[in-house]
Amino acid sequence: MNSKITSTDLERPLLSAIIPCRNERSHIETCVRSLLSQDRPQGGIEVIIVDGLSDDGTREILKALCKEHSELRVVDNPHRITPCAMNVGIRAARGRYIAILGAHCDYASDYLLVCAALLDEHPEVGCVGGPIISVGKSLFGQAVAAAMSHPVGIGNARHRHPDFEGYAEGACFPVFRKEIFETVGLYDERLVRNQDDELNYRFTKQGGKVFLSPRACATYFVRETATSLFRQYFEYGYWRVAVLKKHRVPASFRQIVPPLFMSLMVASVVVGLLLPGWWKLMAGVVPVLYGAALLLAGVMRKGATDWRVTIRFPIAAAILHGAYAWGVLQGVLRGVDRRPQSGHGNKGAYSESGP
Repeated sequence: MNSKITSTDLERPLLSAIIPCRNERSHIETCVRSLLSQDRPQGGIEVIIVDGLSDDGTREILKALCKEHSELRVVDNPHRITPCAMNVGIRAARGRYIAILGAHCDYASDYLLVCAALLDEHPEVGCVGGPIISVGKSLFGQAVAAAMSHPVGIGNARHRHPDFEGYAEGACFPVFRKEIFETVGLYDERLVRNQDDELNYRFTKQGGKVFLSPRACATYFVRETATSLFRQYFEYGYWRVAVLKKHRVPASFRQIVPPLFMSLMVASVVVGLLLPGWWKLMAGVVPVLYGAALLLAGVMRKGATDWRVTIRFPIAAAILHGAYAWGVLQGVLRGVDRRPQSGHGNKGAYSESGP
């Protein structure tokens, strides 16, 4: 391990950490400092911030940080959407390994060092990372974090389980071997969301492997309001349809459960309301059972101690399911437009792939 910056490190670092961002004043300094204070793998690192022309003070923060740290670079992303930012960063990167990271995150001091070690330990894999650890600041945010780490909220997504180690479908904060992008290509800039999921599909289709280890620790700060959470998961559902259409592949069971269940629940309510007399009460059976199941999951979840978070758990989980399902439905009905949409889709540049 080499914690001292040398001229050789700056000329040709082992690892390039790329962070797409736009209007991240509340998170960007914490994120960047957590990377600049990293334990360095042999060969050093560089940090590249790809900014989508922020206008909330983010650029001023980055300018000040650049004066303090010569290994930090800021490049512009005029298209202002996440996949374009990722590709700008990849093209600018000089490292042998490339980390695609998120601005809504705080990284353990050895995150990059561990990921570099994992790539050395597993020559058969082209991408490594760690399971996502979700954290909320407010009571609702804590409920969102709990729902995002619970099977009721996110199904069998391996990267959402903090203790998982092994092969997975993708990593949330991936570190790639640079040659992977030469083999499978860059991120699809037509996909405002789920571009990481689509790249993972191309990568694994060609025989690539992803390895996750809890040794690589990173914290993701969830959305703190119901509105922002709904918007986030609506977009994941909406752009999921574009990925499925592009590759002509069926959705996985985990991806179809939310829209299927929500459709059946709405149908049961409509049918119940059409029934005569007391039979109308049947309209509430499925929603009540659904709510009760979510509440029970919240009560029984690991580490459930604060009842104020527990009673918010069903709301957070229902938003995850409902927003994603509504997004999928809208994507199917509208026939998703996969052209670039400048100015949309990169607030909170971290862009994982939904439930």
